[in-house]
Amino acid sequence: MRAPCGSGFTLLVLALLTGCGAGESAPQKPAAASAPPSGVALSPEQVQALGIRTEAARAADYEASATGFGVIVSLETFAQAYAEVATASAAAAQSTAALARARSLASGEDAAVSQEVLDNAASKSAADQAALALALRKSEAVFGVHTPWRSAADLKRVLDRLAQGHTVLARVTFPLGALPQGQATEITLARIGRRAQGWHTRVTWPAPADPALPGRGFFALLDGSDLLQGEHVMATTAVGGHLSGVWVPQAALLLSEGDSWVYVGSAGGPYVRVRVEPNRPDAGGYVVASGTGIAPGQPVVVSGAGLLLSRELNPAGSGGG
Repeated sequence: MRAPCGSGFTLLVLALLTGCGAGESAPQKPAAASAPPSGVALSPEQVQALGIRTEAARAADYEASATGFGVIVSLETFAQAYAEVATASAAAAQSTAALARARSLASGEDAAVSQEVLDNAASKSAADQAALALALRKSEAVFGVHTPWRSAADLKRVLDRLAQGHTVLARVTFPLGALPQGQATEITLARIGRRAQGWHTRVTWPAPADPALPGRGFFALLDGSDLLQGEHVMATTAVGGHLSGVWVPQAALLLSEGDSWVYVGSAGGPYVRVRVEPNRPDAGGYVVASGTGIAPGQPVVVSGAGLLLSRELNPAGSGGG
């Protein structure tokens, strides 16, 4: 018998493998990168016909802030706390002085008062000190433990300013998570409403938590305002770094392709679409970082941006009007 032809079998296997390899697809060419917006060139007549209007961008400074709400504390609330602390403080001072006199009279062989009188004076002084501590704790329960006043005399000075209208006391609350550092060392208060005047203060301290109102609370003493007792106010405080950028009006923003854009004009040139990040709201618009393609004083389209986008994406179907 003859042995099987091994060389013929090997050639058959190689032919099959070669045929399979020939069917594999060639490496794909990388997709061409999408071209940046080329802009839309319009004649003055076309600008007028399409109703294109622009507004100048302007230089702006931006500082991220958190917004909360508050109310001006009534004078009655503060006066009640002062009355309790002042009354307890006066009683404690009187009994402490009486105890000192009793001790001086009860010393030596010729004591003028008995031990019982001395014990009663000591008991009265201790009770009055406890009453003063209670009044202070009650005040802390209302106004917190980090108040700028430390005595009844300090309270009296603040109360006088509140009564004369020179100062107001506000309690404000910021939403949970709005303050990354958990503090508001400077607060600006303003009446609720558009373009309302604001007043700034650095005299702030944490307020006790309010079970009925979740959030981070603070008290603020504010001088020189005309805010009224019981008036509701808006409060803002800085929470981020400072940015020097360019302000663009909200009407200039255009949503397309999952991004926000602004059409920017130039003297005699086309309207160019510029991508922006609308994450810094400010006074009816947004502040964008410098170097994004928008310069202070440059015109941005606030009316007709949608028509410009249509012409840019479909220049053949836009016609010549």
